[in-house]
Amino acid sequence: MLTEAEADVRRWCCPKDQRVDGRRLPDTHWLSLFAGDVTKEDAHRFLITFLLTNRVAWQTEGVAQAIMDVRAMQAFDPLEEIPTLAMNLPTGGPTRQHSSAASKIATFARPEADVFIWDRLASKAARYRDWHRGGHTGWRRLNSLYRRNGGHDYPGFWQACARAREDEREKPDFRAARDRLIADFRAGAGGEDMADPARVPDGFIERRLLDKLMFAEGRWIERHRP
Repeated sequence: MLTEAEADVRRWCCPKDQRVDGRRLPDTHWLSLFAGDVTKEDAHRFLITFLLTNRVAWQTEGVAQAIMDVRAMQAFDPLEEIPTLAMNLPTGGPTRQHSSAASKIATFARPEADVFIWDRLASKAARYRDWHRGGHTGWRRLNSLYRRNGGHDYPGFWQACARAREDEREKPDFRAARDRLIADFRAGAGGEDMADPARVPDGFIERRLLDKLMFAEGRWIERHRP
């Protein structure tokens, strides 16, 4: 799964003028775009690219402004700001938490921030890792999102992902994959944005690798341990 995850990071962090699978905009496009002015058309395309439009009537002009507001913040603490953003992203429907959209916006608007992307499959992987770490207790929670007081618990999810990151940092194969990606991107494999550590810190590359790995783990768990 790590080999697949590394390849997926390379695929999605290609130079921004390239396309993934011939048609989809890469991560580098959004990193570059979110550094400047964002239009409602940009926001609409972002929401489509990241599969965030199912049963949500987004007010795309407001989403574009939210992206720019996130980028303009002096400091960005994901544990505080993502839950707030998730509740305040504008839609034409009832208020609800949009944790996936909020975390994906923050990932590209604030690449220096320690953001983990809220995702159903990543949640499975995080819970599975905690299940192993905790002596194989809590099996019934494996299919559950992180929740608290009836809503999404992004801080709980974040902490579980941080534990997973610490686990992976102890593994030579993960460190080697991370270091290969960093070296190749700094040498220009992903274009100018990925080559600039001031623009895209090493931590962003490490988190993208972990995100892809946990997505693959969650997909395996869903198929083999329903």
